[in-house]
Amino acid sequence: LLDVKMPARDGLDLLRNIREKDSQVCIVMLSAYGDAKTVVSAMKMGADNFAEKGLDPEKILIVIEKELKRKEMEAELIALKAEKRLGKVGIDQVIGESEVMKRVKQRILECARSDSTVLLTGEPGVGKDLVAGVIHHESNRRDRPFEHLFCPGIPETLFQSELFGHERGSFTGAYRTRYGRIEAAGDGTVFLNEFVEIPPSVQASLLLVIETGTFTRVGGEGKVLTSRARFIGATNADISKALASGRLREDLLFRLREEWIELPPLRERGDDIILLARHFIKVWARRFNRPEVKLSDESIELLRTYDWPGNVRELRHVMRRVVMVGSEDAILSDIVLSRHHSQVRPSQVVTKGSLRERLREAERDFIAQALRRFNGNRRKTARYLEISYRSLLAKMKAYGLRHEG
Repeated sequence: LLDVKMPARDGLDLLRNIREKDSQVCIVMLSAYGDAKTVVSAMKMGADNFAEKGLDPEKILIVIEKELKRKEMEAELIALKAEKRLGKVGIDQVIGESEVMKRVKQRILECARSDSTVLLTGEPGVGKDLVAGVIHHESNRRDRPFEHLFCPGIPETLFQSELFGHERGSFTGAYRTRYGRIEAAGDGTVFLNEFVEIPPSVQASLLLVIETGTFTRVGGEGKVLTSRARFIGATNADISKALASGRLREDLLFRLREEWIELPPLRERGDDIILLARHFIKVWARRFNRPEVKLSDESIELLRTYDWPGNVRELRHVMRRVVMVGSEDAILSDIVLSRHHSQVRPSQVVTKGSLRERLREAERDFIAQALRRFNGNRRKTARYLEISYRSLLAKMKAYGLRHEG
């Protein structure tokens, strides 16, 4: 978090110096003076987003969370592009042999053979960005650009320019004409990741592009441009709630939903979890030039019984740690020790074995400490652990903690 106005030095000058040393760190500018000129200058110098100092701290946290997620998505896109250069972004990159994933892969190929818009839905981390890339690279547009737009990471004031581009002089700070993502895509694909976050004021213009293939840059009134790009939209939002609240136009949803693929959560994919775990071990071992770690029966059972709230993305990060640490013990630490509200089901963690026994002990200790912290108040403990009251009672019974505190 970087203030624009500081006693000792100018915040924009410090922003420039930070960016010269580190291009990856996430920077959100804070200012009591949210004028357009300052915003544009900060964004041009490399700020990721902008927030007014008077905002509620919770809203500032939301801005920060969006930027961190955008950085994560950018890293995944870089990996996707690297795989493309190696010729590995085809349907084979969609790992899974479960019946539900066989159907998903069939739908991906069907969508790739058409020019229809595609809607991808599913929980965070299920792989919507990968599927969008595979649809593009399995289609006849594979040699055309693939423009990935992570919508929550774009400030509302800059969304029109990011999507449609702008003409020189169209607003303060617009020193040159800029192509937007739609224009840059040409005959390729525009992937609107989390499209529900597109401001309602921009959705009408986007709908016009999809329906007519025409648009104008910001400040380019009278200069109509054409687009032959294909649009793929993705979201993990509750679409019915977005429609009811007015966040999402129903006509835009209909236009983006000519084809629809619902991606399943990892917990419903059975032994795909193990296939993916071994796949990621190979990927990370190759990338970091490290030996592949062999998974024991205990680790495999733990992977199977964990609920994976972060889905494939979470599994990929856990396997990265396994490879970097060089031990499957990282599975235990990442799943339990780094999550005080572990989602492993106690009833499934009862078989003897060193890894599972350590898992039981770790989760039991977390719950016992929380109960002591709240003097045995179970409802406060459940809220603190971010689990339901019923789940807490079940875990307490499984671990013999009924009289704790």
